[in-house]
Amino acid sequence: MESGTKKKKKMDYYFTEDLMLNILSRLPLRSITAFVLVCKEWKTIFESQSLHELSKSHHQNFHTTSWSLMCRDTHKEVAHYRCETWGLQQSLGSYISSFLAHTFKIHKDKVTVEAYTDVGLILVSLKPNHYFVANPISRQCVELPPLPRLQRPLTADIFRPSALGTQTENGVVLSYKVVLMNKKSMDTGEITLLIFSSMTGFWNLNTLLSPVPLCHVNWFNPVSLNGGNIYWLGSTRGDHDVVVSHNLYATGTEYDRCRVIQFPDVENNVNFRRACTTSQGSLMYMNIIKEDKDDGSVEHKLCVWKLKNEEWQIVSSACIKRGVDYFPLVINPFDANIMYLWNEMHKCFVSNNLTKGKFGRHKNLECSSDGVLSFARDWNPFEDLFDSFFSKFALPRSLHRFPTSYSRERYSVKLPMDML
Repeated sequence: MESGTKKKKKMDYYFTEDLMLNILSRLPLRSITAFVLVCKEWKTIFESQSLHELSKSHHQNFHTTSWSLMCRDTHKEVAHYRCETWGLQQSLGSYISSFLAHTFKIHKDKVTVEAYTDVGLILVSLKPNHYFVANPISRQCVELPPLPRLQRPLTADIFRPSALGTQTENGVVLSYKVVLMNKKSMDTGEITLLIFSSMTGFWNLNTLLSPVPLCHVNWFNPVSLNGGNIYWLGSTRGDHDVVVSHNLYATGTEYDRCRVIQFPDVENNVNFRRACTTSQGSLMYMNIIKEDKDDGSVEHKLCVWKLKNEEWQIVSSACIKRGVDYFPLVINPFDANIMYLWNEMHKCFVSNNLTKGKFGRHKNLECSSDGVLSFARDWNPFEDLFDSFFSKFALPRSLHRFPTSYSRERYSVKLPMDML
């Protein structure tokens, strides 16, 4: 004990806190994840805002981070963007599967990832009706309180996990909300939500009021933006596809209201199911439309819009040959000028630079150098393009733990050495 005290004093003597911050800020975040486990003093340093700001200055690519494209149907990783900021040895999909196997062990066959975020958190369900919020890289995982008992005609088993919303500041997760939606919304258009808040530690029931009558709302695979804005696909009684949005952190008269936004191409002939995604903190919409020309020919256009102040702004529009062969997948979360598509004719992934109008074809890659999106070699679920749903999962730019004051952590598993 005395020897340990002397060593600590000796280390403090040679390394001031400023010097330690300067040295540690140059390490990849993957290494820092391991050092957090050393002691409370180191944990405090590694989760400090000072280290976060210094890391930003030393890492050239700190404005980006590792991210993956996940297939919600198969729960497999479609593509992975490797970034030096974290310095991960494996893809994010490998970390997620390893985390689930080590954390839930004999129950892993009953576990499903229900929602992904761009701040490193995932929503996990364990049948029946047990929910967890977790960071699969740091292995922090908490179990949410049991679902409340509801008076009929509502019962807990008719709610389905829909979304995980977050609030962050300088890369630190301040709070999050888990959203379950009444599955009858699929048929009635009446939106009833069970919402768990990390700030209160309770589930609350909330029925949203719509400005126009809805006949259908998809509870599954919504788009979630940081700040608590959730976007579901729905349709009105006039059979028009719309975006239904709600701010989970709204107060006053907006607390129980949703907004209905029409798509910008309602009068055009669309070829594919409407695809929404996020990029640089905004909701993006992409589709391929066809226009009949005066000479009788048909022209296909790849169009991308951004939602700003509840209005769609066109970002890009370019002619595309044989538009029926392309399926828009996702836009780069950190560069809104780059989007990725699937080419059904050539059975390959394609990237498109929206500003230059250039297409680049990718064969199925297993791995690549830093800064390039890599596609899984053995992944090909496009037997029916219209039934596949995709989500982006991105790592945070800091190692702060997400709030758990309402409940003790039920699971906390150290990373295996082969994952570090």
